[in-house]
Amino acid sequence: MKKIAIIALLVCVTVAFTFSNGFAETLKGRDFVRLGTIATLEGTLIEEGHEWSLRHADSVYELHLGPSDFRDDKGFTLKDGEIATVEGFVHEKDVAVTSIETGGKTLTLRDNTGRPAWAGTRFSNGKGAGNWSHSQQDL
Repeated sequence: MKKIAIIALLVCVTVAFTFSNGFAETLKGRDFVRLGTIATLEGTLIEEGHEWSLRHADSVYELHLGPSDFRDDKGFTLKDGEIATVEGFVHEKDVAVTSIETGGKTLTLRDNTGRPAWAGTRFSNGKGAGNWSHSQQDL
């Protein structure tokens, strides 16, 4: 009986751990808008493949910047190791960026409700306004 209880407990813990990791990996920028609070962070940009992070104090935050083609179209480039000021919706160690300033340039990526600047443009993967449904009352 004890063996069955231990095995059942291990299975439950494994399933919970797997689900929590899978859940975190499926969150997108709009989820961090809903879950986060507006904050401004200053730090050093870190490039990891095609992903960007910001080292702020003793923490590293994953930056959700939207489509890179949108930034490229605006002539905005990021450089590994450069100092940046990021404003956005911060949830734990993730930031849905509303604006980023680096290299003397500023780019706005979301409005104050969290709506992406690329929504309804050619950068929204052909989804028009996408599935953006937040209003001021939702935040």
